[in-house]
Amino acid sequence: MIRVAHRPLAAIRAACLAALCWGTPACKHSSAPDSATENAERTFSTVCARCHGSDGKGGVAPEGSNAPRNFCDAAFQAARSDEQLAQVIRGGKGSMPAFGNLFPDADLRALVRKVRSFNPDPKKP
Repeated sequence: MIRVAHRPLAAIRAACLAALCWGTPACKHSSAPDSATENAERTFSTVCARCHGSDGKGGVAPEGSNAPRNFCDAAFQAARSDEQLAQVIRGGKGSMPAFGNLFPDADLRALVRKVRSFNPDPKKP
């Protein structure tokens, strides 16, 4: 589980955007599908995993915010279309910062595929 220091939400959003834009290879534009997949993996591990965890199970919410989404939750995965996931990445929602047009379309689609790659296991041990 990832622990987030108690900071104002604006500071967390700014840190996420700064991490994305300063030297993150995902910002490089590429039309090659393999590059988009590599960029999505890199972006997820350097930016998204800070809140959602490297395993996609979410983390600890900043004070006054909802916990980051658990991508391994079958109900979450079933309730959202790929387009809805892409819209949240572009426009943000709640404590999720908006990343606007920082991603080329191919990279955005690959990032949605990465979110979908977390295997929701509805079975409980």
